[in-house]
Amino acid sequence: MIKASKRTGIETIFAAINRAMLRRHFHALHVAGTDHVASLDRSLPIIFVGNHSSWWDGLLEFYFSHDLFGVDAFLMMEEKQMRRYKFFRWIGAFSVDRDIPREGVISLQYAASLFNRPNRVLWIYPQGTMRPNDYRPLGFYTGAGRLVQMLGKTQIVPVVHRYEFLMEQRPESFTTFGSPIPADGANDPKELTRLLEERVTLMLDQLRSRVVQGETGEFTRVLSGKASTNVLYDTVRRIEDQ
Repeated sequence: MIKASKRTGIETIFAAINRAMLRRHFHALHVAGTDHVASLDRSLPIIFVGNHSSWWDGLLEFYFSHDLFGVDAFLMMEEKQMRRYKFFRWIGAFSVDRDIPREGVISLQYAASLFNRPNRVLWIYPQGTMRPNDYRPLGFYTGAGRLVQMLGKTQIVPVVHRYEFLMEQRPESFTTFGSPIPADGANDPKELTRLLEERVTLMLDQLRSRVVQGETGEFTRVLSGKASTNVLYDTVRRIEDQ
């Protein structure tokens, strides 16, 4: 496996680059449920478990961790992708090869070892690979459940993303953080995995419904992108109408 090799200076530089990229490619980032994250006990292990529908997921996770929550974050990344983008290890990514059971165990043991100090969090995509947003069933692997067995008392936060083109040229992202699920070593990994998959699926379906119906009042815009081309067109139209 490829271990994380975090470097504070590089994280700071990458945070600025990441913000610029997000502003350039998105009209806005919208978030709901941050109060659930604020209520977490940062002296205990925190695992964010969510769907994986886009290459942007990891960059949003980094933005949330670094810019919004101020946590020391790590991300479990597919081995093939990690070998392609090894520089991600400098900002907390490490690899997992789910096709080789022994390698999967090594990655989980490494993940457990990361929680040797407070204010650390881990982001996991139990689907194991990117799937379309509305792909069902999600098909979660049991890695998060087995990791909890190693860690003992753990806080698991379900999180879901959805990317939509609405009234702007650029897409908008909507992210919901759910209420934390307390877990410990007594949880059966398969049962915990089933519970997590059910929770994330429900949250995804609810998020889709809210966005489609325009019921997004609970969301807070946490980042605004550059003005879209349509804004320029509207400006020209108003000048012409004068």
